[in-house]
Amino acid sequence: MTNKNKRRALLLASISSIGLPFSSRAANNSAIEIGLLPNISSRILLAQYQPMRDFLMRKLGRQIQISTAANWDVFFQRTAALEYDVVITASNLARVAQLDFGYVPLLCYEPNNKGLIACAKERPLKDIRDLNGQTLVLSNPKSIVALRSLQWLEEKGLQKGKHFKTIDTPTDDSVGNVVVRGDAIAALLSGGEFKAIPEAIKAQMQIFATVAEVPGFIVLANPKFAAADAQAVKAQLLQFATNSEEGKAFFASSGFSNIREIPAGFLESIDPFVAATRKLFAQPG
Repeated sequence: MTNKNKRRALLLASISSIGLPFSSRAANNSAIEIGLLPNISSRILLAQYQPMRDFLMRKLGRQIQISTAANWDVFFQRTAALEYDVVITASNLARVAQLDFGYVPLLCYEPNNKGLIACAKERPLKDIRDLNGQTLVLSNPKSIVALRSLQWLEEKGLQKGKHFKTIDTPTDDSVGNVVVRGDAIAALLSGGEFKAIPEAIKAQMQIFATVAEVPGFIVLANPKFAAADAQAVKAQLLQFATNSEEGKAFFASSGFSNIREIPAGFLESIDPFVAATRKLFAQPG
């Protein structure tokens, strides 16, 4: 069994375990594989994207394979290896995928991603300077949200490693736990990641500040994916977003509000984060 087929077998088992129907024909060559950035736990992510999978299968008459990865590094490696037909990923990873690996941008998500600092209600922050000498937990340290938010903190005179330290967590679910337990004074995460925190934990947290706004997720096609197929996926995703019950269900659960054409200048606006993104993914771990 190839590595890709092993990964697909694991994915089928994962989806089965959370009660998502998946046809056995998904492994054949007609399947379109959509790779999702694992910015939140795979359980939540796959459940959120089930309506999109159902819609595309119905409209395209093709098997749709929804895949993710154990972490951002593995997802980036698979993207670079051209393992996915279509990827849905953070804008800094998307720009690198376009410039370095030849992926073709198709659509972008709304709204833009907001960088949030969230703390425990029992230990509220009163001022941004309260972070001085403290620990900040990051949900996804290689995200454009983290890059821009850390930049914002530095502009406010708070430099990572000098004025505060950071710790990372493997999934969004544990970020809230870290803050509520008191292992970190606050979390730095996106609006979508905050939304995905389990309700029992989120009820014990509050948003202290919105510190950044950056371009949201981008849909791209593998350069080896047939152009006609890429355009068909694009057309149906636009229909999914604007005129479907499945789209309404997806937006309600995910916190996104639209999938649309990429406006002029959007991709270029990500360029200030490209060098830092390349550097982060060149480093092990």
